[in-house]
Amino acid sequence: MSTQKTSKQPQSMNSSGSSSSTNGSSSKRNQMRDTVIVGLDIVANIAEGSDILAPLKAACRTTKLILEVTQAVENNREEWKSLSRRLEGYTSALEERTALIETYDPRERAIVQGFRQPLIRYLQFLKSTYDTVIEIEKRSRSKIGFFKAFSKVKTDAGEIIRLNRDVEDQHRQFMEALTLFIGLRVRVIEENTKNIQANVDATAILQLPTVPFVASSVHSTCLKGTREAVLQTIWHWADDDASEKPIFWLCDIAGSGKSTVAMSAVETWQKQGVLGGFFFFSIASSEGSTTEKFCSAIARDMAHYIPELAPHVAAAVKRNPSFMRSSLDEQFQMLVCDPVHHRQGRVILVIDALDECKSGPRRRELVDALSAAVRKSKNLKIFITSRPDPVVQAVLGSLSIKAKLEDRLHDVKHRDNVDDIALYIHQSLNGVLSHDKRQRLVKKANGLFIWASTACQMLTRETIMSSPEDIYDRLISMEQTGVIDNVYDLVFERTDSEYHEVMCTMLALLLAAFEPITVDDLDDLMKHGKIRGSAKALVQNLGSVLSRDETTNLIQFRHPTLVEYLRRCSIDPANGSRNKLRINVIDAHGQAASWCFKRLKSPTEGLRFNICQIESSFYLNRQIPDLDTKVTKLIPSRLRYASSHWSFHLAETDEKWRERLKNDVQHIIKSPFVLYWMEILSFTGGVPRAIAGFRAVTRQIGLDDGIRRSMTEIRRFMMAFAVPIQDSAPHIYISALPFTPKESALHIEGLKMCPNTLTVTQGLEEFYPGLPMALRGHEAPVWGVAFSPDGSRIVSSSSDKTIRVWDADTGQPFGEPLRGHERSVDAVAFSRDGSRIVSGSYDTTIRQWETESRRPLGEPIRGHQYKVNAVAFSPDGLQIVSGSDDKMVRLWDADTGLPSRKPLQGHKSSVLSVAFSPDGSQIVSGSFDKTIRLWDVSSSQSLGEPLRGHESSVLVVAFSPDGSRIVSGSADNTIRIWDAQSCQLLGNPLYGHEGYVSAVSFSPDGSRIVSGSYDATLRLWDVDSGQPLGEPFRGHESAVWAVSFSPDGVRIASGANDKTIRLWDADSGEPLGEPHQGHREWVSDVKFSSDGSQILSHSDWEDIRLWDAYSGKPLEEQQGSEVESAIYAFDAQRSPDNLQIFYTPSDNTIRLWNEESGEPLGEPFQGHEGIVNSVSFSPDGSRIASGSNDCTIRLWDVKSGQPLGEPLRGHDDPVNSVSFSSDGSRVVSGSNDTTLRLWDVDSCQQVGHPLRGHEGSVLSVAFSPGGSRIVSGSKDKTIRVWDAEIGECGH
Repeated sequence: MSTQKTSKQPQSMNSSGSSSSTNGSSSKRNQMRDTVIVGLDIVANIAEGSDILAPLKAACRTTKLILEVTQAVENNREEWKSLSRRLEGYTSALEERTALIETYDPRERAIVQGFRQPLIRYLQFLKSTYDTVIEIEKRSRSKIGFFKAFSKVKTDAGEIIRLNRDVEDQHRQFMEALTLFIGLRVRVIEENTKNIQANVDATAILQLPTVPFVASSVHSTCLKGTREAVLQTIWHWADDDASEKPIFWLCDIAGSGKSTVAMSAVETWQKQGVLGGFFFFSIASSEGSTTEKFCSAIARDMAHYIPELAPHVAAAVKRNPSFMRSSLDEQFQMLVCDPVHHRQGRVILVIDALDECKSGPRRRELVDALSAAVRKSKNLKIFITSRPDPVVQAVLGSLSIKAKLEDRLHDVKHRDNVDDIALYIHQSLNGVLSHDKRQRLVKKANGLFIWASTACQMLTRETIMSSPEDIYDRLISMEQTGVIDNVYDLVFERTDSEYHEVMCTMLALLLAAFEPITVDDLDDLMKHGKIRGSAKALVQNLGSVLSRDETTNLIQFRHPTLVEYLRRCSIDPANGSRNKLRINVIDAHGQAASWCFKRLKSPTEGLRFNICQIESSFYLNRQIPDLDTKVTKLIPSRLRYASSHWSFHLAETDEKWRERLKNDVQHIIKSPFVLYWMEILSFTGGVPRAIAGFRAVTRQIGLDDGIRRSMTEIRRFMMAFAVPIQDSAPHIYISALPFTPKESALHIEGLKMCPNTLTVTQGLEEFYPGLPMALRGHEAPVWGVAFSPDGSRIVSSSSDKTIRVWDADTGQPFGEPLRGHERSVDAVAFSRDGSRIVSGSYDTTIRQWETESRRPLGEPIRGHQYKVNAVAFSPDGLQIVSGSDDKMVRLWDADTGLPSRKPLQGHKSSVLSVAFSPDGSQIVSGSFDKTIRLWDVSSSQSLGEPLRGHESSVLVVAFSPDGSRIVSGSADNTIRIWDAQSCQLLGNPLYGHEGYVSAVSFSPDGSRIVSGSYDATLRLWDVDSGQPLGEPFRGHESAVWAVSFSPDGVRIASGANDKTIRLWDADSGEPLGEPHQGHREWVSDVKFSSDGSQILSHSDWEDIRLWDAYSGKPLEEQQGSEVESAIYAFDAQRSPDNLQIFYTPSDNTIRLWNEESGEPLGEPFQGHEGIVNSVSFSPDGSRIASGSNDCTIRLWDVKSGQPLGEPLRGHDDPVNSVSFSSDGSRVVSGSNDTTLRLWDVDSCQQVGHPLRGHEGSVLSVAFSPGGSRIVSGSKDKTIRVWDAEIGECGH
């Protein structure tokens, strides 16, 4: 239980309260003024090694005097009152620190180099501030009166705002440095190691980014006498150095009091000197809900709480100046684990609310890093709290290194939980309600602390409308116990209805903010939007659910359950809402974006050249010793917020707001302002976020085309020059700008303002490279392709075992291919938020990848017995569905990789395609068995009978965006559209393709379907009429395996057997991009001439070549009409009695046909479990050899159609080609595993070792007429000739 804080009388939400002015004695002030000025003049020249006490006392006296002057001014402006309140709090904090330092031995108060500059800067700032407030005070006592003067002298308002900002920023920075100094000194005294500080570079430590979230402003420690059993369990774990469980996981439901326990742990371990650091995740903060600054924040804490490690932390920063670009596990190793190795005693880290880290993959990455770290660092212990989280469970569940306490804080089966709630309620409401009523509230809380806490907050605050008895009656009348949403309903119902709309507007702004904002910021936002309201009054009236930090003035949500509640109340104004609370977040984002533009365009506090007054371009940002001070002083906090978040606010609002803000956007993205903005990004580490923000904006429908083009160009500029921009702000102008393409707007406009910068006379491109006609990089057929949800990326998968991510605007690949699968990657998909990629492979596994880092997430998901043909994320991103050759559809938990449901069984053959319905409640699957099935996700049961109609395998299925229709493509060359409810066929099949329909996709608006086919074309279809739209899209050179619409419906991406990805204009069908010279394909067929002197090779590019069989030199090349006759002349595959082989890949069988009559002979040869890729007659016509995707070779008796013996096993991948030797005693086979193998026909055993040499799949093999040599053709585009006896390659 947390301790109760006192409350104050609330105000109306659209009014500002008044504070009384106190007039100090003028003579007394004059006397103090003289004293302080003298004192500041003396300490301005502080020397290293001098006593810190005198300057600190001078700072206290000056701050008190400034406070007295501000209180004497008769001014009711909120900005002025805010300054007074801020100074009052800062004076108290400074006096507290000074009193502590006064207890030190004088030798321990010596000023060190790392602290000297911050101290001098702060004292100089105080002197300047004092002079400013004296000037304002003089104006207030002038004849016309202060208020009139204030209205006439416009600069006064700006002065007060700047004073507020500067006081806040300078005090925060100084107190940070002072806290570090005190922490180091305390440990020096306690451990008698006075030489530690001498080696600490405070500047390096201050470079470590932190998250501006103060846990104590929201969370309190446990109330004395509560949670004793839980705390004793935790203390025992922490004190047991012999324990082999270095991780403690406190797991319980939302609102059970986990953070309160965590705060108690922090306080206790800090006093014991074993606290290394803590990180409280928060969904209310963009930085507090990610792991981006986790490691740096922990390292900075470690330098503060365990000063003996400070030199090692500083050294780690110096050794790795670009540590923020490293992966999380690398950062944790270098910044935390490596320093911890230098300490003998234990170090404990506290991580609270891990589940509030928004990204499941990031959570998993963090838990993986933590579990790996404690194995390496025997003195490191980690205390974690979270709600029940499958990600944490997946990593820690089976590990023996963790202690876990689950459901211990709220379960009423534990009597002490009820007793703790009772103690908290009785203590909080003593004198407010009778004992009997308090006891009834205890029962109503049902063990949930947040329910009790919020109820007590309501009952102890004097709201305008309700008495405690009235609120009590409403609480008791609730039907359910311990349901926090019911309490929140009551909180907002009891507010004054007159101000309900204003309250909803302010709550929406707080919810839309990407980080907590101050009371002053919210007031400024409201004022900018011309909305009457008071942030201070909001916090006072909603004090039971909101809090204001006294030091930072930040408004905080008291609990994440409130954030979740408000998000559920968010509405689209066009649709209306049944919720009592109408939270219009879309409009709030528009208001916030407009406010950001105001801050950016401000002539006094907005963007400007050399904003941080850097004197030389010779130093990188990190080499500037006082950069943190410059950033704090010269870039106001509101400008920092606007620079970081304006693009995201713009992306999150609607088309109406974007049109309204069009002029503001155009102003900011033009030179020179866009370059000034990049300066701030450089200093604040905001370049990656800015790139993502621009990408988000340019993907919005209805954005002005000119703005889209400009923002795309700026994004490409930031991507191309990200390293110099992040490393050094001056190099935006010196290094990046001169090397931009000559015809780009940035180059033309930017260089006009920088005439003295570097001039590049030769080698510059005219424009940024255009989109290529084909995206090339894969070394084998492309099986899967998909757009990211924001349309900025394309992901592709290939038989080359890799996945590639491409920039959809430029066609350029992002980094190296994603490697991990051991065989062909046949399917790929994005999660709805675009943060993850899922892939399915021939190696039977499913993998997940993080989009940004392109790193694998966790271990491969295993469960299918055969290759995975299809994968997809559920709309909420929590589940993955997969279809496989094992005839099963399976569901997996996307966070843990474990099965989330039992397998969906019903298909009689391979499942080739799967898709979720838009609401995630159903799955559709298509199969080799010619049917389509619908499945209910919750029950894992089939819905009705299979959908029948296709005459061959169903290769692909998809839901329409509204879930009302299903489209399917088949090996019968048709497309069919089905009603998803009745499961009936809608209209007639769609005819037009001349080959298998291997890919289909609905347009985002559901009006069109795009299809891809084995005939190498794409087609567009009108959904309602079933008619083709325009001509087929031509450009691919072979079968199209995958198609996908961009999210805006403007473009189509396709992937094909020709190893390329192509982009198309969805309206015209024209290819997008510039012509690109193609490459010849792999060798798919090779044959010896009848006399063995020549070799014919044939590629999928439809060119054939003749080679000298002995020298290996090419003889000639033939193309076009000569291909068919050349192959016929070399064809020696007919049986002696003129039987011809025809094999049907769709059913894994082999059939014999009479060449003259065309009639089938006998029943199909059945036995293979995969597609039959190759067949060959023995010389006497009595046997057949076949090779299949099931990785085996089979021998058959031609007359009976029965297999001869067991399958020939040895290849690891599909067998592409087989051939008999001239005497029929041996068979040679070639496979995707890059090897050839020889087999003895009679014994069915392998002869010798595999023949190795090719670097790609072996697609064709043949014996020479005499049987002494073997020729092979491969995907590596080479032909090899082998000695059939010794297995060596000749050439």
